[in-house]
Amino acid sequence: MAGPSTGVASGTAEPSWLDTERPAMRPDVEITEGLHHEPLAYDPVSGHYTRLSRSGAAILTALDGSMTGREFAARASGAGRGDGSTQRVVLDFLGELRAAGLLTVPPDGGRGASAVRFARRSHMPRRPLVGSGVRAVLDPPAALLRRAPLPFGVLWTAAAVLAVWGAGSALAAPLASGGPALSLPVWGWTVVVCSMLLQTALHELAHGLACRYYGVPVREIGVGLLFYLVPVAYVDRTDAHRLPGRGSRVVIALAGVAQDVLWLGGWSALSLYADGQFGQLSLLMVWLQIGLLLANLNPLLPTDGYHALESAMGTLNLRSRAFTALRCRVLRQPPPSWLAVRSRSRQLRYQVFGVVCLAYALLVAVFCVRSLLALFGGV
Repeated sequence: MAGPSTGVASGTAEPSWLDTERPAMRPDVEITEGLHHEPLAYDPVSGHYTRLSRSGAAILTALDGSMTGREFAARASGAGRGDGSTQRVVLDFLGELRAAGLLTVPPDGGRGASAVRFARRSHMPRRPLVGSGVRAVLDPPAALLRRAPLPFGVLWTAAAVLAVWGAGSALAAPLASGGPALSLPVWGWTVVVCSMLLQTALHELAHGLACRYYGVPVREIGVGLLFYLVPVAYVDRTDAHRLPGRGSRVVIALAGVAQDVLWLGGWSALSLYADGQFGQLSLLMVWLQIGLLLANLNPLLPTDGYHALESAMGTLNLRSRAFTALRCRVLRQPPPSWLAVRSRSRQLRYQVFGVVCLAYALLVAVFCVRSLLALFGGV
């Protein structure tokens, strides 16, 4: 029997609530399906989804408040091996369900379910600007794309490939020149700011358009503070987790990135032929576009690239799992229960991803230093 993959280690002391409380699944919690038709528990109050195994979903729905947690675990493990290990798993799982907020017993502030829970309001405070009315804007173009002779993902990928091809020939010039100068007139900086604002809006609309193409509800569009510091725009595409296929979820995650690549291709083409102040402006925009793509594909942050990797690999909380696996390997620490039950190949993939994240961080750091030196005439 297996519950969700969490960081709760086996063998911990049972909390007293298992002897006194009679847990039941909250009546407003919805059991639905996600990637590969795996069960998901949706909390409509917090907007959280919790991934469950099929046996874990059966346990959650069987909790009706008629017995204490320990009594339930003893009955559920009646057909187990008789050594207490099955009951131990059930007791740990009940603690994880409570920490996820899925039971009538309120959470006690523990972090047991942090490895399986993903939320539309994590990482940053948000300010919605447009609610469900955004469908009136996105549904007509989404309907046209559905009638296109090629799938949406193919069309978007082809456009991105053409943009990359156009950018490739232009990047040699900015890299060889050491970067753009900052000697732009006021109108030049006005173009930079307006272009970036327009691109940000179109980036988020691209995510929303991809959602509506696949029939995923778009709850809201707004602005937020990533990690309470960095201002960003966002499209609430949480319900994309209900899509059963990996490809559609990858397209939704990368739709905004593909749109950014189109901007990179356009500014790169202009930088090849423009001269004077407009040439400097185009060159600056090329560097900004490269930096934006590096940031938006950063696997160390909850970016579009990271979400695409999670979708492609069919894994949630990939970064947290990877660094946990890497830490246990390097420091020779005992793995938590959710990692111990994974195959060696899966653990190795987690470790490799952790190394890739660290290498990407080094690449971004080098690019930032190189860009600052170039912008301020250091090279």
